Amino acid sequence: MLNDLINALPDGRAENQLVNYLRILSEDEKASVIEGMFMHDSDLVRGSALRIIPRVVRDKGILIKFLDMGLEKKNISGTKLWVKATVSGLGYKRLLKHLQEIAEKEPEWIVYAWYQLVPIVRKEAPEHMAILEKIRDTVDIELGSDLRDFWQRNKDAVPL
Repeated sequence: MLNDLINALPDGRAENQLVNYLRILSEDEKASVIEGMFMHDSDLVRGSALRIIPRVVRDKGILIKFLDMGLEKKNISGTKLWVKATVSGLGYKRLLKHLQEIAEKEPEWIVYAWYQLVPIVRKEAPEHMAILEKIRDTVDIELGSDLRDFWQRNKDAVPL
């Protein structure tokens, strides 16, 4: 049944049935199913997984794990999708605090996310722009020389 639903995605009815099925599972079981969807061959199934996350996952640790999965891909255009999938359960303040920690450990993830991240925060949570400034300053300090030019272009393209 589960495989049939996943293979029918992105059909809206199948997506809703999958959400109803996932809601009865534990948080860890939900995470396992969604992780499996991210490994699927179809981009459409992976996109459905991102739409399903905010509908079923409530555990903040799991949401952080999914956010990290998205940021680790270093896909500039995908950042918005991963942020939107996780922010409803995390809130902008917690999401940005986590990104501040990432800026210290994996600053290149922030470099690739910056172009999409700044407009989202500016529009959805302008009261947290100060946290973005701290993230920017941390990346300025922590980033290696190989991405400095790219980082500067990103900062210039979407100034705070």
